[in-house]
Amino acid sequence: MQRFAIAVSLIVLLALAVFVFGGTGLHSLFAGTPEVEEPEEEALPEPEPEVEEEPEPEPEPEPEPEPEPDLRTVLLASAGDITAHLTQIGQAHVGDGQYDFHPSFEAIAPHLRRADLAVGNFETCQAGPEIRFLGYQGYTGYPCFNAPVELGEAVAGAGIDLVSFAHNHSLDRGLSGLKNTLENLRATGLIPFGAHMDEEEKDEPIIVEVDGVNIAFLSWTFSTNAIPVPEGHEYAVNYIENFHTVEPIIEEMDRAREAGADLVAISMHWGNMYVSEPQPHTRQVAEELAAAGADLILGGHPHAIQPMEWFFNEDEAGNQRPSLVIYSMGNFLSNQHYPANPTDLVEYGVLLYVEITKDMDEGKTWISDVDYEITWVQRSHRHRIIPLSEALDGDPAVYDLDAATVTKLTDGYHRMVEILEKYGFSEDSPLRDRD
Repeated sequence: MQRFAIAVSLIVLLALAVFVFGGTGLHSLFAGTPEVEEPEEEALPEPEPEVEEEPEPEPEPEPEPEPEPDLRTVLLASAGDITAHLTQIGQAHVGDGQYDFHPSFEAIAPHLRRADLAVGNFETCQAGPEIRFLGYQGYTGYPCFNAPVELGEAVAGAGIDLVSFAHNHSLDRGLSGLKNTLENLRATGLIPFGAHMDEEEKDEPIIVEVDGVNIAFLSWTFSTNAIPVPEGHEYAVNYIENFHTVEPIIEEMDRAREAGADLVAISMHWGNMYVSEPQPHTRQVAEELAAAGADLILGGHPHAIQPMEWFFNEDEAGNQRPSLVIYSMGNFLSNQHYPANPTDLVEYGVLLYVEITKDMDEGKTWISDVDYEITWVQRSHRHRIIPLSEALDGDPAVYDLDAATVTKLTDGYHRMVEILEKYGFSEDSPLRDRD
């Protein structure tokens, strides 16, 4: 009975549990593990769309550097009149028919050799002692000059490369003497210009190339001292009486340009002697030659220093083209002196330095610098050519100059500079404002 009551109680409790917990509870009760409702998953944020990064722009390539211009420079030195009077020839005689003129050039040679190219005006024949002409034979000075070949050897040994030979003494030993002189000059290594062996040689311009720069050298004279050029041999010397025309010179300039000359230098034998200024006609001739294309005009014959001057013309491209003229470079080597001559101007000369630059890419050539040295011939010391700036700035005793001579040369030096500058060489120079 008790068992029955217990069974009934269990049934009642069971039914109550079913009522309270429902099926789920029963299932859970008998499963032994309550069912846990899983929480809803949180929604993940939508991934942002991937943005493709734009590539950084490629850096622009560095511009190619401008190529350095290929500029070539040549330094040209130009000396004045080179003559040998009898006094000089006697001093140079060392016996047995031999002569030595080297002492005259020892002091000035280093100043010549600093240039790439040097030119002078060789105003004497060296035809040999055998030829007799106009009553003169052997070695002679004024008025019909004929020097030993050793003079040319000393000129070449000092550093001069070319010599003009169109002047009033070209025919002092006649046509044969002129040709002998040309041969003897060439035998020393010098290049003479302005006189010729034949017509073919006359038509061939003298052009010297230095480091790619081609310089043409022309030489003309206004006089042959009334010695006529032999008929049929007009080629022998470039001569135009008193330069009544310059057309033949312009024609020769044109031939030189056609043959490849970058710069044209003309040695002009002209003017009056022993004066410090050119004649108006001389300046007119210079202006005409500059307008026709001459770049450099080197004057000789007055035996005295005369001014330098610039002329300006337009080239084919409309650019200003300067030309430089020195009306006279004075005496480089001579026995002329005061009071035997009317002025002490004959004792001085100028060694002119002209720097020439060529742009190898554009083919343009111009004068890029100009300088000069005043010289004086010391007759008491084998006609030694002295560079005055060196002698006066240094120890005068090196040149055996006493106080009175130093005073004289200091005054002379300043006078020569004043003459050179008289026509505005430095003031008008196109080089003055360059960097």
